[in-house]
Amino acid sequence: MSRLVDLDRRTRLALGGAVGFGGVLLLVLGWYLISGEAIAAKQLPYLASASIPGAVLVVCGFLLALSAMTDSDTARRVAELHALLTEAVDDSTSDGDRTSRSEAAQAED
Repeated sequence: MSRLVDLDRRTRLALGGAVGFGGVLLLVLGWYLISGEAIAAKQLPYLASASIPGAVLVVCGFLLALSAMTDSDTARRVAELHALLTEAVDDSTSDGDRTSRSEAAQAED
């Protein structure tokens, strides 16, 4: 996975486009081969060998191209925001525990 992170944006965009284009070619090939068969049992091999992998390649190509379009600072900002939000939740939880403990101690007195 580290090799994918090291690729620059243009390379990921080009690779995503190529993978997506290969998927579209497989979908078209699968559709063409399926359309020539009238019996459903004869269509299944074409569906399994061309159409499903083609759809998977289209989705993978789209995701790869989408990863190229995200800003490099976005992941850092999201991680920082997550840390700030979870820190606030952790602080309020521990403060709430302290408050409830002190209330319980006062109630016992």
